[in-house]
Amino acid sequence: MSNRTQHVGLISAARREIFEAALKSPLWMMLGWNDIRQRYRRSVLGPFWITISMAVFISVLGLIYSKIFSIEIKTYLPFLTAGYVIWGFISQTINESSGAFQEGDRIIKQIRLPYGLYVFRVVWRNIIIFAHTIVIFVPVALVFNVRPGAMIILAVPGFILLCLNLIWISAALAVIATRYRDIVQVVATAVQIALFATPIMWPISTLGESTWIANINPLYHFIDLVRGPLIGQLPALHSWAISTAIACIGSLIAVVLLRRASQRLVFWL
Repeated sequence: MSNRTQHVGLISAARREIFEAALKSPLWMMLGWNDIRQRYRRSVLGPFWITISMAVFISVLGLIYSKIFSIEIKTYLPFLTAGYVIWGFISQTINESSGAFQEGDRIIKQIRLPYGLYVFRVVWRNIIIFAHTIVIFVPVALVFNVRPGAMIILAVPGFILLCLNLIWISAALAVIATRYRDIVQVVATAVQIALFATPIMWPISTLGESTWIANINPLYHFIDLVRGPLIGQLPALHSWAISTAIACIGSLIAVVLLRRASQRLVFWL
């Protein structure tokens, strides 16, 4: 009975820490904005350099891969653009989450703030960058006459669910990478492999009867929830179910990790 009470107390304490971090949104939003300003200080275009480089990359890749997959450019380029921009948001957030506590070590060692705050900081600044890169899709949609109609509204809850999943993934990786520094390289390698293993540059239809390869990949479902409505396709119902289930289970794992590490984290930095 005492073990169960201790476990419930652990979860409650972790939840309180996450909620406290969420309530301090003015602080982590300010830190996120400051990160962007510092990263692109003295740059004329700032974050739009990412937009330009991504636009060039997508254009070249679209012309080549549309020929490889024998898909019309007007169908393939909107698919690739939406998918790759969303993937950029996911991959950058995951990669940066490994150093969430390390980059905030000076604050952590001086002031006691909820550790979730540093996770929200990473996710928020990448949302800002995503807002700069998603504009690439607008001219592509106009040129190739992509009209998602009212379905585009579904991209909003899809993006929120994607962010919820990225928050727990970032929190878990931040804890593990702070304790074991080699995890940073493991995560970077895994993200590179995931780019080619996820239907981003190749449509799921190319798999034929082997669509299960995409369906067992959670990243496919995360991307589908946002990309589908943007290009006028209704996301699969199981993508919603799988993404929601992963968010619930993953959040539980993350809060337990975060709470268990909270007393030791400062000594790992």
